[in-house]
Amino acid sequence: WEDQPGVLDRVVSEDDANADTPIVSFERATGTITPDFRIGANATGVLDLAANNGLTSNGVMLGGRGFLVDRESPVAKGLRVSPVLNSNDVVQTSRRSLVIDFYGQGSHEAREASPAAFQQLVDRVKPERDHNRRASYRNNWWIFSEPRAQVRALLLGLASYIATPETSKHRVFVKVPAGTIPEHPLIAFGIGDSWILGVLSSRVHVTWALRTGGRLGVGNDPRYNKTRCFDPFPFPAATDAQKARIRELGESLDAHRKRQQAQHPSLTLTGMYNVLEKLRSGGALTAKEQKIHADGLVSVLKQIHDDLDAAVFDAYGWPQALTDEQLLERLVALNAERAAEESRGLVRWLRPEFQNPSGIVAAAQADLPG
Repeated sequence: WEDQPGVLDRVVSEDDANADTPIVSFERATGTITPDFRIGANATGVLDLAANNGLTSNGVMLGGRGFLVDRESPVAKGLRVSPVLNSNDVVQTSRRSLVIDFYGQGSHEAREASPAAFQQLVDRVKPERDHNRRASYRNNWWIFSEPRAQVRALLLGLASYIATPETSKHRVFVKVPAGTIPEHPLIAFGIGDSWILGVLSSRVHVTWALRTGGRLGVGNDPRYNKTRCFDPFPFPAATDAQKARIRELGESLDAHRKRQQAQHPSLTLTGMYNVLEKLRSGGALTAKEQKIHADGLVSVLKQIHDDLDAAVFDAYGWPQALTDEQLLERLVALNAERAAEESRGLVRWLRPEFQNPSGIVAAAQADLPG
């Protein structure tokens, strides 16, 4: 497929649909039609960047709810029990659950390490796994069905990491403490630096993710496809001062949301961002939304996001007044520019000590601006 010039008509209203001559109104746009049947930037033709390679992974799949442990349970005091987090914990109300994790241990080792935890798995996981069609799940019933060696290696040595739900009404990114196991469908980023959190949380990346990620589910909610949303995304060549500003705002964003949720346990990120969306549209808040606004200090949340957007646009050197389509056009062009750099051996690693431990490309980085 090659981009073709043409006219794209989009239905915006339809009256008298059951009549012989229904009245249909179109919104017409002219320009280059891309493979996803849009006018403008071809976000489907971007290339993966080595700079972002290997930094994301889906969370583990438990393969049995019997792995979960209540924090008040005697098993919680046993070995191999870790905090666990999934998508609903992030955007709705956290379960504050723990999980029994015997990854890397045989059944005899697991039993000796924590008999109480092992017994829970015998009682609550093994009966279900015994009937699983996949032999590896049946035979290794005390281990998660998908323990994700990749995500464990990715998070090793980090004090914290970034996570986002794979599918969610609002695209939010949060900092997660080290030692917390991400559960599918949460996506984990093996980066702890809040300047990356800030860029991901900005309008620049969220606009990109909405275009490239697609939608899923009954609610047609945006989906974060890590290979399309993250791997090709060109981060700004920010100066140290610009990174420091974005880092400060990323930390403020994360701290603000967590503080308000700690003070108001029923407060959810979905609720806060529903109200934020309403504020941006100028709509009147209902009584329920007014309470969320007060509990979440949503006007403060809005100000942090506005300041963050300004800082990220500054790091790119772009005017903040860009439309979404203009922004996408610039990101697609920057992706091509970065891909050309990388073909010459110039890679802007996001986490060089992990991605490029041998330092083979480190010398080339010295020639890069930012």
